[in-house]
Amino acid sequence: MNLCVVFMFSLLLWNEGCHMKKIPRIAVVGGGIGGTSASYFLRELFGPHGAFIDLYEANKIGGRLSVVEVDGRDYEMGGSVIHPQNKYMVDFLKLLGLKKRQTRYSRCGLYNGHEFVFTESDWEIITLAKLAWRYGYSIIKLQNYIGDMLKKFERIYTLQANGKSFSSVSDLLKAMSPQFVDDMHVSTKDGFRENGFSERIVDELVLATLRANYGQSATVHKFVGSVSVAGADGGLWAVHGGNIIVPQMLLERSQATLINARVTNITLRPETEDFLVNSVQGKGFTSSLYDMIIIATPLTENTQASIRFLNFPKSFTFPGVYHKTVSTIVHGKLNVTYFGFENEKEAVDEILTVKQDLVFNSVGRLNPVDYTPNEGVFDVWKVFSQRPLTKVELNDLFLQQKDVHVVDWLAYPHYHSEQRTDEFILHKHLFYINAIEWAASAMEMSVVGAKNVALLSYKTWTGISEAKETGNRKEEL
Repeated sequence: MNLCVVFMFSLLLWNEGCHMKKIPRIAVVGGGIGGTSASYFLRELFGPHGAFIDLYEANKIGGRLSVVEVDGRDYEMGGSVIHPQNKYMVDFLKLLGLKKRQTRYSRCGLYNGHEFVFTESDWEIITLAKLAWRYGYSIIKLQNYIGDMLKKFERIYTLQANGKSFSSVSDLLKAMSPQFVDDMHVSTKDGFRENGFSERIVDELVLATLRANYGQSATVHKFVGSVSVAGADGGLWAVHGGNIIVPQMLLERSQATLINARVTNITLRPETEDFLVNSVQGKGFTSSLYDMIIIATPLTENTQASIRFLNFPKSFTFPGVYHKTVSTIVHGKLNVTYFGFENEKEAVDEILTVKQDLVFNSVGRLNPVDYTPNEGVFDVWKVFSQRPLTKVELNDLFLQQKDVHVVDWLAYPHYHSEQRTDEFILHKHLFYINAIEWAASAMEMSVVGAKNVALLSYKTWTGISEAKETGNRKEEL
């Protein structure tokens, strides 16, 4: 009798956990911060020998985190700053044994195409007085608003630490705050005005951050507008040696196999519930089978992914487009008189714009990724614009140009406040990290999306439900 019970119990366990008998083959498509952090989280969840992970990347690891060499030193070309409350990026810094890049004092100004409506002082107390004089109580209200938003955002870290995952972007945002979902459906301008912010602070401070961070106007939805303002907060930091080091080291930590190839087709095999991935490298074509796939690259029509999904019961559509931004790195002397300054000492280090139809979105002085404060000032500048600058325009902005590097890329979604239904689950065992970018595009947002997708994939493979998770946590307590 006892043997019969043991046999039946063993059979039940086998049926319940048959997936655990098989080591899953997982393909991660995309080697940016989203794909590499997903690989790391997958390894953390499945264990050192619990999954085979292949990461496909046709170009360099890092994606939109990239550097450019100028006069023998590397400078950030893509994502350049991280907020001090971005928990995952802070945790990665410690985990990987990296350190924050040192900075030098710099000043910022808001430019309307004719003059500066605001410039920071060398003295913080004077800067605060100037802010209060121009924007009144709205400046304190804005700081409080962003602080409250960040506290709500931080809820996701506890939820994910407890294994909570979400099938859609709206569900993930709602778990942090229902207000975040509402903010997706109102423009930044209307939303901030409804919250009682002055027209001046919206048209100047808020717009300046949006043009610098996303190259767009205050017509974007309020959630991304709020993220943009938070991105202008104090205490921003970067990784010494370059932010690109983080995805490179995460890939190494994940023990995933890097496949330098471009994925062209993903075919569902219903009879075996797995996927055939076709890829191309140079003139060679390869095919491999996987149990799960995580897409970590944008899939809108105007992006370069161009992955075909074959034999699925429904076709996938990815509405919207990614916004074109041109990043121009110039090694040379800024024409400070063009901006109304008498000399270089008087000039600011970062110029943000508060008018839409200007030649550039922002101009900022750069330091090398391995900068130390005793090095002084570098004449290397980053110009963000909507289109490539002409020689005449560059000559207007710079008196001298020793070296110029131009990258024309689709850096982030083109945002609006229309209704969207972005899903992390495209099909059973097929997941899409970049859905989260339609809430906001930032390094930390990509990592949050990666963690969510890693949890979803682990739970669907192992058969763990939210109810089981909750029960297990109660037992542990």
